[in-house]
Amino acid sequence: MLHYTKVRRRIATGTNPGVKFLAVISRNGIMTQEQLIERIAGASALAENDVLSALRALQMVITDATMNGITVQLDQLGCFTPYLSAKAMDTNEEVDTSTIRRVAIRFNPNVRFKSKLKTTSYEYRNPAPKGLVDENSGEEIIP
Repeated sequence: MLHYTKVRRRIATGTNPGVKFLAVISRNGIMTQEQLIERIAGASALAENDVLSALRALQMVITDATMNGITVQLDQLGCFTPYLSAKAMDTNEEVDTSTIRRVAIRFNPNVRFKSKLKTTSYEYRNPAPKGLVDENSGEEIIP
């Protein structure tokens, strides 16, 4: 179940600009690698050391593959795909490494994962934790 809360945002574009309110996800913290290892070990026949070793290898292989331009597809999750953001140039000769702005990895969930996301339920979390500030706008979240 996903929890959400409400935030106030200033919308500057569109047909009806002004202060608006919208739902945003209320995150429940971060799962550390240690917590992930414990949960995988508890859900499988693997010992925690085996899970740690497998996770380290998975991270190294995904990093190496994507840094070499290879998309990594995980059947139960989706694909990790490397991509470039680059400045458009008028001629082919002008394109070189200086026109590359950044490289990033895009995660695209597969159909099974997307369908699970579509069928998840939502619950309003009221009140929002006091003093919670929206990361993007810097405004306080409205409970």
